[in-house]
Amino acid sequence: MIYKNIGKMIQKAREEAGLSQEELSSRLGYTQAALSNYELGKRRLYLANIEQIANELNKPLNYFLEDTAETAKAGQEKTQDEITSEIDKLLLELPPEERKNILEYIQWRKERLR
Repeated sequence: MIYKNIGKMIQKAREEAGLSQEELSSRLGYTQAALSNYELGKRRLYLANIEQIANELNKPLNYFLEDTAETAKAGQEKTQDEITSEIDKLLLELPPEERKNILEYIQWRKERLR
């Protein structure tokens, strides 16, 4: 699952920064248990969470997302229509501000492909 891949990258970046879970969670305003669940892929991460973690660990946002996108692509054999339908369904479950963040991320990724 995507959250596990992102969690592994969070753990890797945290360890590279020489921080314990307690130290990073304190800086982020999270509980240590919440950060542990993020790292294990047991808790859903929103783009805003990933941005906050990226900023605190001095990593670009794509550090956490690029490998994850490649892994998801490799393990997926869905048609484009199925993918689009799933994206539409998931977007409708998000609050408007999160949808805006996703739109900005998609626009950013599109620009990088040029």
